[in-house]
Amino acid sequence: MNRLLLPLLLCLSPVALAADYGEPMPEGEATAIAEAAADPQAYQGKPGKFTGRITEVCQKKGCWVVMEQDGHSARVMAKDHGFEVPRDASGPAVAYGVLQVEPISDEHARHLVEDDGARAPAKQELRIIATAISLPDA
Repeated sequence: MNRLLLPLLLCLSPVALAADYGEPMPEGEATAIAEAAADPQAYQGKPGKFTGRITEVCQKKGCWVVMEQDGHSARVMAKDHGFEVPRDASGPAVAYGVLQVEPISDEHARHLVEDDGARAPAKQELRIIATAISLPDA
């Protein structure tokens, strides 16, 4: 019986190690956040997959995360607040959504810091309005 159980557990383990939020993640390769940040106009305004490491999560609801790579970052926001990720999420992540370059008003910056527990944002940030986020190591 043990010889049958081990192969079954090995088959199930990749499924058990990933957590997906929002809509199903489309197939295809993901672009690193650092690559998108180097030329945001090439990715702006059209759906795409992006990858990085989660460094911040909205502490109020889990409705956004910040993904970073090599000193570049993007705030990934759940489209229409359609899903939430765990507030303790961290590590590698893949997001599918539309990349934007957004100015941050003083009022929005204050909301992020005071209500959501974020670090003070820059005056402009990369933002991905996501329909899906996958946490491969969850």
